[in-house]
Amino acid sequence: MLKRILIVCCLPVVLAGLFVYSHGHASAEGYTEKVFWAGYNQVTVVNPAVPEIVASIKIKGPARDMSFTEDGKKGLFLGNGRTTLYVVDTVQNKVIDEINLSGRTDTGLLDRRVFGSTISPDGTKAYAFVTQGEKQVNRYKLLPSKILEIDLKTKEVLRSTEAPYGVHVLQFNLEHPGKILVWGYDLYTLDVKEMKLTLTHGIKHPEKPEDGSTNMLLLFPRDRESNMNIAPVITSYPDGRVIEGILWYDFKTEKLKTVAFDKEPVGMFSAVSNLERTHAYVIMNHWYKVDMKTGHVIKDIYPPTGTIYDMNMSADGKKLYLGGGGNDFIIADMDMNVQKILKMPTDGWNMKVVRVKN
Repeated sequence: MLKRILIVCCLPVVLAGLFVYSHGHASAEGYTEKVFWAGYNQVTVVNPAVPEIVASIKIKGPARDMSFTEDGKKGLFLGNGRTTLYVVDTVQNKVIDEINLSGRTDTGLLDRRVFGSTISPDGTKAYAFVTQGEKQVNRYKLLPSKILEIDLKTKEVLRSTEAPYGVHVLQFNLEHPGKILVWGYDLYTLDVKEMKLTLTHGIKHPEKPEDGSTNMLLLFPRDRESNMNIAPVITSYPDGRVIEGILWYDFKTEKLKTVAFDKEPVGMFSAVSNLERTHAYVIMNHWYKVDMKTGHVIKDIYPPTGTIYDMNMSADGKKLYLGGGGNDFIIADMDMNVQKILKMPTDGWNMKVVRVKN
């Protein structure tokens, strides 16, 4: 009798666990892992544990920036020719609101294009870097580029501050609340309380010319995997040397570090670090495993399906996810052995690994 009671009592829990597993990978840490794949006219949601496609979130045009609240339950996607922000419920996998940043002025139409956006950790505000101009009857008047603070409930622009051209990524630093990293040719920090922008690190424009001018391809910001941001870089020095490597930013210490590869430059598009920060993985037409201390390329192979734009890491740090440039979502182990390939409904550009709290 006791055994029968235990089975009856436990059955709902087991069924609930099976339901969560079918819609995302539930972990002992109390979250469900989902992968959001930025495609064309949609963002595809993947349960990487199977792997399988569990939802398709419809938007207009190519999906661009994807950012998420601290609990992972709300997202902000950019689409519609960089003019519209889509607010998304990541539990129900559906768009719950749209914000179009175009409008009218006293003398014309306000034309805004977003190149970098992010949602606040609590999901109440959005921040967007915009280039903007005014379409008048017989001319186009260029206006200063700005970072806008937007109330997600009223859709109103609350505040703004001018920002330099070339910004392409905005990213909250969860280790230092109230700070947004503003990645452009150089790295800036936005103090949200004061809405004040400050130059933090010269990257393309270093303080000392002998440090070299670095071009950074930070299209896919990392923030939740190894508590750092990492990107491929090319550095040109005054003596004519050109070196390829990686740059990473530690969210806690707020320090930048770089290391050069011990190989000739080949061009890379995306990078990710393991949880221990001992090895980085870098990809485009080559796929590297790199010693983060020395820059030694430990392994150099060709990607499994040709050119790949983006790479990310599972929430538990045990798998690599590859994709972008085509419609293959690829799962590999940390030694770069391909385990599974899932065909996606559209070509992709970017993917984000999200921990949605249960």
